[in-house]
Amino acid sequence: KAKGTMTLSDFENLLRSHKVDVDKFGTGVAKTLSEFYEAVVREQKSYLTLQDNHLERVVNLVRISLRIRDNDHKLRELRIASQSTSAGGLRIRDQPLAVVLKIPEHGQWQEAIEKCFEEKLRIPSRVQKMCFATDMDSYSVKEERSTSETIPGIMTLYKSHNII
Repeated sequence: KAKGTMTLSDFENLLRSHKVDVDKFGTGVAKTLSEFYEAVVREQKSYLTLQDNHLERVVNLVRISLRIRDNDHKLRELRIASQSTSAGGLRIRDQPLAVVLKIPEHGQWQEAIEKCFEEKLRIPSRVQKMCFATDMDSYSVKEERSTSETIPGIMTLYKSHNII
């Protein structure tokens, strides 16, 4: 696992030692190597592990299905359409609202939802408690392994807490 004291150069050497083509970072929609380093080492939004002798990124997150019935009783869901890249472009997402759990927050998915609504939607905690109901029966945990177009050459394991 990458440690908080690792330098960018050490991080790059770690990736190279596991045959990751670091030249692919920063091309197309891929994050720059510096952005990936910041996310893993400094911000602790994910971590690296060895899986079958290959590096794998592990991301813990909470996927929130925020739903409401409109005036016609049609069920509507808040989804993230796209995300800005550091280069000024757009990355298409079409995903439910999600928040990444940093390493110290693992296991604290309920607190992460409240924090997400406060920070992203500017809904104070007391208003959330009055207006939202969490369907605890809908809670599930899912692990999904896939390639990420933003992190080239490293498989990603998404460990998601899903809630309505």
